[in-house]
Amino acid sequence: MDQLQTLFDGYIDFEGQKLADRLTNVLLILSGLIAWIVGFVLQDLRYTVYIGLGGTALTFLVVVPPWPMYNKHPLTWLPVDYDDKKEKKGH
Repeated sequence: MDQLQTLFDGYIDFEGQKLADRLTNVLLILSGLIAWIVGFVLQDLRYTVYIGLGGTALTFLVVVPPWPMYNKHPLTWLPVDYDDKKEKKGH
C-alpha cells in the first residue's frame, strides 16, 4: 500500500528532476528532427505536424507521471526537534 501511495503522491528527487529534464530535451529535439526530415522528404506538412504531436505526447507520458525511476535517490530529512522550537518561541 505504501508503494501505491508513493506512486500517486508524485515525489521525485533532485536526480530524478535532472533525468526528467534531460529526457524532455532529448525526446522533443529527436521528435522535432524526425518530424522535419519526414515532412521535408515527403513534402507534406501534415506528417510533420502529426509526428511532432506524437513526439510531444510521448514526451508527456514519459516525463509527467512520477515513475519510480525518478525517485531512486530519495532525500532523508532531519527529524523536527520540538523542544528546540518551544525554546525559540519563548525568547
